[in-house]
Amino acid sequence: MITPDSPADGLVNKGFIINRSATPGRGGRTFIVTGLHRSGTSLVASILRQVGIFMGSDLNDHVHEDEALAKILLARDTPGLKRTIRQRDADYGTCGFKFPMLSDVLDPPDIKLFTNPHVIIPFRDPVSVAVRRSLSDYQDPMPALRATVDAIAAMVAFAGPLDCPTLLLSYEKALVFPADFVATLLRFGDLPRSDTLRDRLIALIEPNRKAYIDVVRRNFGGALEGIVDGRLRGLSHLTGSADPVALDLLVDDQPVLAFHADEFRQDLLAAGFGTGHQGFSIDLARFGVHPDAVIRITVAQHGIELANGGKRLCDYDDLS
Repeated sequence: MITPDSPADGLVNKGFIINRSATPGRGGRTFIVTGLHRSGTSLVASILRQVGIFMGSDLNDHVHEDEALAKILLARDTPGLKRTIRQRDADYGTCGFKFPMLSDVLDPPDIKLFTNPHVIIPFRDPVSVAVRRSLSDYQDPMPALRATVDAIAAMVAFAGPLDCPTLLLSYEKALVFPADFVATLLRFGDLPRSDTLRDRLIALIEPNRKAYIDVVRRNFGGALEGIVDGRLRGLSHLTGSADPVALDLLVDDQPVLAFHADEFRQDLLAAGFGTGHQGFSIDLARFGVHPDAVIRITVAQHGIELANGGKRLCDYDDLS
């Protein structure tokens, strides 16, 4: 019986759902960490790395994301994915990777491509995710909140049919109950446990970690490159996004044209700029731009100016 003096720990919300339990001692496993961007996937991936799980060959040490595998997944290269899985199974037996919003590139049945998959999906308060997006991704909070709610629904729809061990976790509850969070992860993955390891993993659970915040802020890049066949050519991109950037052309500081950097260029694709659709070329003659006019291009709504702007049109190199 629960009394006012008893802890009633069984009624405390620790914030995790085991959708399908794992079978201990079943050999090699593939830990798949997914979820919304800014939802705690980096925390889960960092814990798995600390335990000694191989999480990728080309890792970003701040967000613990396997950039080599990400390229294969984004390209929907199924043969390449199968080759990578076979190689990692042979080299490591048990391994893993982090890929936010895996539901965007794989359907639930595709998870069976991986050996003994164990899927881990952290969730976070949608308002918190939306605010983080507005701070890091230059998004307005309310549209970001609507997008976050839609993404959560998509992730739940993805997790429901999975026919493999699946663990859903609350990031907020991890901050309140760090020891339980760590214990649940280790138990779900049938991973090694010790007091020393537990203490080291708990130390990783830190809200608003500065090293993480410093690197997740996305940046607009790009430049005016010169004149090609009478057109002003350049490129613009937002780190971590393949979406075309909205731009404004200013001539003598007066707005002349609103457009997107969405032209495909093979050199941009080869250089790793998203899908390669980050270029632009503008026929300034149709606007009657004088050779002495000063040209600037800025990111729409943000005022961030592309590099190599602020020059007279006649001073740009002819790259034809």
